[in-house]
Amino acid sequence: MPLENRASRIRTKVNIEVELVMADGTQVSGHVFIGLDQRVQDLLNDPAPFFPLRLPQHEIVLINKSMVAICKPLDATR
Repeated sequence: MPLENRASRIRTKVNIEVELVMADGTQVSGHVFIGLDQRVQDLLNDPAPFFPLRLPQHEIVLINKSMVAICKPLDATR
């Protein structure tokens, strides 16, 4: 793939700290990655069934959206 095609597909993302409560009551904290023009709500409403979450230990896990009961962004602007 030509370099200019790859560059046009690169999207700048920001990471937003969130607290999740899963369907079984488990609480998980971490950071989600969203586009500059997105809200956390947009990430959750996207049709993809999973989203990446960076844990405090810097591990990245995939979260099944159907198992998220509550998602609380800790950055009030997002």
